[in-house]
Amino acid sequence: MVRVRGRVFPDVTFGAEIEGCGWVDHAWMEAGLPTCHWNGAPTGLATRRQLRELGLAPGGHPPVAALRRRPGGYLHAWLYRLDLAVLKRTATPAVLTALGEAMRARRTCPSCRRDTGCCIPRSLGECWDCYLGAPERVHNAHTDHSSSATTVAA
Repeated sequence: MVRVRGRVFPDVTFGAEIEGCGWVDHAWMEAGLPTCHWNGAPTGLATRRQLRELGLAPGGHPPVAALRRRPGGYLHAWLYRLDLAVLKRTATPAVLTALGEAMRARRTCPSCRRDTGCCIPRSLGECWDCYLGAPERVHNAHTDHSSSATTVAA
């Protein structure tokens, strides 16, 4: 048992070997993976979000360590080696054109063929102007359905 700041953690030994970083005193082994405290990652390791900010990606390599708030606590992030990271993929002009066309189709009302500037609600199937402007829909929206009774032929 290990006591950290007055708390007792069973089966946790501090100090671990992290691939690419060497021995780290403030890390521990958890589920076969070296784990560090939050804000305690050694140099040479970065989270996926930090890699993205640098224009990098893990490149298919598995994480070499993890970040947690405390031993046995909630997993917050995986750590990847910076020296194994590769440049992130960028979209080709054809992919960007296809994405632009798809977003334009989501913004275009099928009834009035107008680009609304935002995505059409899927529940309506058309823009709000067309949905509220249709006379049968406006009539149905104001009809009280609770008083309608069904007649049975005798």
